[in-house]
Amino acid sequence: MALIDDFTQDRNLDEWHPVDEATARRKRADLERQIVIVDADLKKNERETQEIEIEKRRLKKEKERIRVDEEDLDKKSKKLDNDRRFLEEQLQNLRKQLKTLR
Repeated sequence: MALIDDFTQDRNLDEWHPVDEATARRKRADLERQIVIVDADLKKNERETQEIEIEKRRLKKEKERIRVDEEDLDKKSKKLDNDRRFLEEQLQNLRKQLKTLR
């Protein structure tokens, strides 16, 4: 907004004082330079935004992969727990059978 305010103030002053051609060229060149700078900043901002979006998508995919891996590990853990209980029961039954034979 400062550029617009400066331009408006300069324009108001110009109404009272005639502006020579060199001053007008200088102001035009200054505004064009500022436009180039702001345009470059905008493009840089857009590139950074795109990079962030790409990284977010990559992390989302990785998070999903990790979730699936965790579910697989949970299933394996439950299966191992069930197998362990079964083996403990089987061991206990075999020991009972052995005890009865003595």
